[in-house]
Amino acid sequence: MMKKIHVIQHTHWDFEWYFTRNEAMVQFVYHMDEVFRALENQAVDYYLLDGQMSILDDYLDAYPEQKEEVIKWVKAKRLLIGPWYTQTDELIVSGEAIVRNLDLGINLANELGGSQKIGYLPDSFGQGVDMPKIYNGMGIKHAVFWRGLPKEKTSNREFNWQAEDGSKVIVVNIKDGYFVGGELIYNDDIHDLMSRTLDGVTLKDAVLPVGGDQRYVDFNLKEKINKCNPDLKKDGIELVESTYSKYFEQVDKSKGNLDTVSGEFIDSTVSKIHRSIYSSRYDQKYLSDKVERRLIYQLEPLMAMAGRIGISYKKSLLDKIWKLIVRNQAHDSAGGCNSDKTNEIILERLREADQLSYSTVDYLTRKISESEVDKKDNNLTFFNLLPYPVTKNVKFEISLKEKNFELFDNDVKVSMDIWDIEKKYHGQIKRDESSYEEKNFYYTFHCSATVTLPALQWKTFKIKPTVEMEEVAKACESKSIENGHFKIEFEDGLLNLINKQEQNTISDFIRIVDDGDEGDTYDYSPAHFNQVFNLDLGDAEVICKCGKTLSELKLVGSWNLPKNLQERKDKEFNGIVNYELTIQLGNQSNLIQVHLLLGNQIEDHRMRVVVRTDLKQNKYSYADTAFGYIKRSVVDKNLFNWKEKGLKEEPTAIFPMLHYTNIHDEKSSISVLTKGIKEYQIVGDEFNEIALTLFRSVGYLGRPDLLRRPGVASGNQFTYIPTSNSQLKERLHFKFAISLDNQFSPAQIMRDFQKYAISNPFYQQQELNQFTNTLKYFVIHPLPKLIEPKPFFIFNNQDLIFSSLTESSDEAGWLIRIYNPNKKICSGSNVIELTDAKMISLTDFTGKILNSLGQLKKVSLDDFQPGEIRTIKINK
Repeated sequence: MMKKIHVIQHTHWDFEWYFTRNEAMVQFVYHMDEVFRALENQAVDYYLLDGQMSILDDYLDAYPEQKEEVIKWVKAKRLLIGPWYTQTDELIVSGEAIVRNLDLGINLANELGGSQKIGYLPDSFGQGVDMPKIYNGMGIKHAVFWRGLPKEKTSNREFNWQAEDGSKVIVVNIKDGYFVGGELIYNDDIHDLMSRTLDGVTLKDAVLPVGGDQRYVDFNLKEKINKCNPDLKKDGIELVESTYSKYFEQVDKSKGNLDTVSGEFIDSTVSKIHRSIYSSRYDQKYLSDKVERRLIYQLEPLMAMAGRIGISYKKSLLDKIWKLIVRNQAHDSAGGCNSDKTNEIILERLREADQLSYSTVDYLTRKISESEVDKKDNNLTFFNLLPYPVTKNVKFEISLKEKNFELFDNDVKVSMDIWDIEKKYHGQIKRDESSYEEKNFYYTFHCSATVTLPALQWKTFKIKPTVEMEEVAKACESKSIENGHFKIEFEDGLLNLINKQEQNTISDFIRIVDDGDEGDTYDYSPAHFNQVFNLDLGDAEVICKCGKTLSELKLVGSWNLPKNLQERKDKEFNGIVNYELTIQLGNQSNLIQVHLLLGNQIEDHRMRVVVRTDLKQNKYSYADTAFGYIKRSVVDKNLFNWKEKGLKEEPTAIFPMLHYTNIHDEKSSISVLTKGIKEYQIVGDEFNEIALTLFRSVGYLGRPDLLRRPGVASGNQFTYIPTSNSQLKERLHFKFAISLDNQFSPAQIMRDFQKYAISNPFYQQQELNQFTNTLKYFVIHPLPKLIEPKPFFIFNNQDLIFSSLTESSDEAGWLIRIYNPNKKICSGSNVIELTDAKMISLTDFTGKILNSLGQLKKVSLDDFQPGEIRTIKINK
């Protein structure tokens, strides 16, 4: 049987890496001249432009006159573009961000003549378990990737990749890399290349990508193919110029005969996978996660809320912010394995997205609050942007002339705490502050209160000023805090947890561990002359406050550590890391909230927080994924013979997470919920400790001969690229919460996360302080028609998870995405209860209607398969 090898001419154009986006852009504008010339002169039949639109978006921004030229070749199906905006990381960005990345890419590609419908990710550092679901939801049935597939899953190049809900894509694994076909151009003896290309091929068709990083067009491709084919035909092989679409047309004919595999692919069998890249450049990961959460769980629902009362939904503004975010989620950018100058640009984009999203939330909450029918001075309005009611401890600030106040929910006094009071001046600032008039002073109160807020609504509370000065929350009598669930005490330099429900104590339940890191921005690797320190809290200053709604234990101190690898080797301790560790217990919360502030001034080290549990002999860990969760072994089966098996790096059980990690048995479940921390490992003699990697401090993009990754350097193999900024010698914030439950419930953990991690915007009607946010200084019109809270819907089902709320692309309705995070079938009954009956439809992820359900007030659906995602359209 003649083997047909589909030769795919392409370029892999990293959006940015050791070079910046701007530097790559210079080469790209000239590269496109080559591409057009090659297509015009028939030097190549087809050209794949790396499957991502961001580079083309930048090109057309600079050369809009070339748009028609692009459209001509795309419509001719000779220039292949899309479906991604940037080639995403699959493991540490949210499922919604991956969906938006595809949506932006496909829409832009369609404007230019049509998108590839292939999940093309040739260089992502691992493949996420939920990708088949995401691809199918976007109408994609085929995928291409290189890294991560273990031999144990399949040794075949073509296979069906199936998710737990039945979603399926046909995959070709380019296991020798997207660059391997360059040998066709450079090497006259191609029989070895053909042998490797056909290794694992089970069908008569195979694929050979000819391209590479920022690679020029191979104008002699036809010549090389024509030269090789006569000799190859003797071996029953024919080379043909082709596309992935044409290749998959042939594969589809035999899809029923392919292996079916499932799961995530983060194995280093065929290539490096960089299992510890999830903690590089933590500063970027923290800000990226923060902005992503704000956009998904605050701004988009808030825009929907505003749209229902006459404030226009700004889709283009959302797209602008999403483009900034997904530009930072390309695999190198998300990983942080870039030069310093590139990382500076990434941080600047993140700051821009942060400012745009934060200011839009501020504008809309103010616009709504100042348009209320019963608007009164000092009204305090809170917003709940989740589709179910919440009762929680909220933090807020108010400004008053008076020295104190009371807070009322209708006529019921709200229990609250004042944590700090600042006296501020309202008049014009002067050099001589002694001339300030007393009448122009006011007070800003930093407060917390426990409130109940309705689903997807705002709620206004009344402030009643009083004249007597209120004391701030008082110091606790002992070095401990407690609520109805827990007591946390600081004793003999240790933090101990007393679980009141289970009546047991875990000693030293939170500790900080530091060790040397002689790795690079791709991978952690222990220092060749290492020391590991369990950092002592014994000398900390203890500040303990006990309020009516919240208690707080704060430890403040510093650690002396080796300031670099040489000092670690020499056992010297001239480096200082200042710390501030704050633990909070809300009176009505089952979460232990932790905020760690570190002033890092040392180099080449890794810091982890270790949470001790009372579980025994754990074999598995659990962590959330894009639209579900995954179970992983705490010890890799190849850990002790990985070199003999030819793995490219040590398979340490360091894993990615999005929002939580968990260990549990039949009686107990312990989860750690995080804001921006993306890496964990289960450690301890009995694997009963959860270690979160706070950050890694390293000084090179790539290093050779690491203890965990022997051989050539990752990144650029031929030169050291210093990345001093990746040492993160700066002030770093780490926020996480610990949840202890009787049983593991992924749906409840995700609800706990949403309640914990999604803050509630607030707005006070006042004119004393014009700088509560950046835009407060500017005047604003209320809406022409004053408004009252307008209930929308309540998401009822406790087994399913709310994922997003957006306006449909046709502007005719709202799209609500929900998913089943469980490994079991869950009932879809009574999912949504609307205030008024509306036309309801099921759609794909893009809003394309799949099934009309009719006019409904209560929405019930068929059973949800394990991990299944559904999008529901509610007509306006």
